[in-house]
Amino acid sequence: MDRRRLALFALLAFAVATAVAIVVSGSRSHTGQGVAPMVVQGVGHAFALVAALALLAPGDVFGPPAGADRKLGGVVLAALVVLVLLDAFADAAGGANIGAGFLRLICLVVIVAVAGRLMSTTVALGRRRPGL
Repeated sequence: MDRRRLALFALLAFAVATAVAIVVSGSRSHTGQGVAPMVVQGVGHAFALVAALALLAPGDVFGPPAGADRKLGGVVLAALVVLVLLDAFADAAGGANIGAGFLRLICLVVIVAVAGRLMSTTVALGRRRPGL
């Protein structure tokens, strides 16, 4: 499996885990959240980390390195760091924080955009004929 497909599948798993964490969190009252949403989101963050590391990996691990792949990996890693910091500090402060929510939304959109970029390049590479 090449680095783009691995990263794409990991980012899709991240998106599913994030959606599940939101649903689980929304189905419980604010005082009775428990650790389930945090655990599911942690699994999602692990998938995003796998995607970032796959894109940032040296060329001999997954094939020839590509500069665009490494840039995308850096973008995913930066967005992931911001998301983890938001989960750690904004939720610990308690209460709603519209600025933290907006920053979380921006980071999620960035990760979805990277997944879209990977999907478009992976599909385009799959359409290429072997002899050309």
